[in-house]
Amino acid sequence: MTLNSSGPISLAGTTAGVSIEIENGGNGTTMISLNDTAVRTLAGVPSGAIIMPTNFYGKSNSFNFSITSNTSNANLRSLAITAGWGASSKVVATINSGIYVYSNVTSTPGLTINGSFPAGVTLVNNGFIVGMGGAGGNGGSGSGSNAGLATLISVAVTINNTSGTIAGGGGGGGGGGTSCYSGCPCFGFGAYGGAGGGGGGGRTGLTNSSGGAPDATPGNSGYHNQQPGAAGTSTAAGSGGSPAQAYGGETGTTGGSGGNWGANGANGANNFTCSGGPGGTGGNATSGAGTYVTWAGTGTRYGTVG
Repeated sequence: MTLNSSGPISLAGTTAGVSIEIENGGNGTTMISLNDTAVRTLAGVPSGAIIMPTNFYGKSNSFNFSITSNTSNANLRSLAITAGWGASSKVVATINSGIYVYSNVTSTPGLTINGSFPAGVTLVNNGFIVGMGGAGGNGGSGSGSNAGLATLISVAVTINNTSGTIAGGGGGGGGGGTSCYSGCPCFGFGAYGGAGGGGGGGRTGLTNSSGGAPDATPGNSGYHNQQPGAAGTSTAAGSGGSPAQAYGGETGTTGGSGGNWGANGANGANNFTCSGGPGGTGGNATSGAGTYVTWAGTGTRYGTVG
């Protein structure tokens, strides 16, 4: 909260925006004086006379800052310190509308909230916190990669996500199976064409997740001409690669599409001999929320809130 910028200001009382004691975390009924350290700190007057109410207009006991540009692999405490936080007051961080806080690798969350916040921390998300999508599996039954986590939390935090989105990445699509006379895996004895490449896991902040490559095993490329999977982007999952007509009029198989935010990737299609690769699992929206988060607003969340 912030004290009013005009009108009356009082030492105590239970009216937010008016009561100095409420602003400093009290209940409004405790006796305080203008000479108290916390009161002087709020006024910004470490010594000498304090002018009431002028020195308190618009003052807050919280450190407020906004994330105004797209940011990858972010740590909230580090961002606050960079913005000028002195590591003592309460932190209120806001992700602005349209801004992505995202990951560019599945092993790292888009946002980590950890470390010491002595007076507490509140996150207001009006933008997007997104995990990295999994890569598509390669043609020839390759597995789609699992997607990444959006938010890792290990300290008490209040999150207001009313106007925002928190989403795990989408799992990568599995590669299509390759049909072979010789069984699986196939080593140069293609019967009905190579598999289509797996689709990339979709919706990954601003970093594309890669689509899977087509089957390049000797004997399963060339005239088969199967396609790679499409990459996943911040607005859509990647589609699975399409098969092409093979020798004798037979066709290869299609790669599985990547999953959208928080969703599993699709399995690659089965062929005459070989099964398609499995799709990767979608990423969680949060890890640690059940223990550490107080939700002031849940908003839109994709993937498990754990």
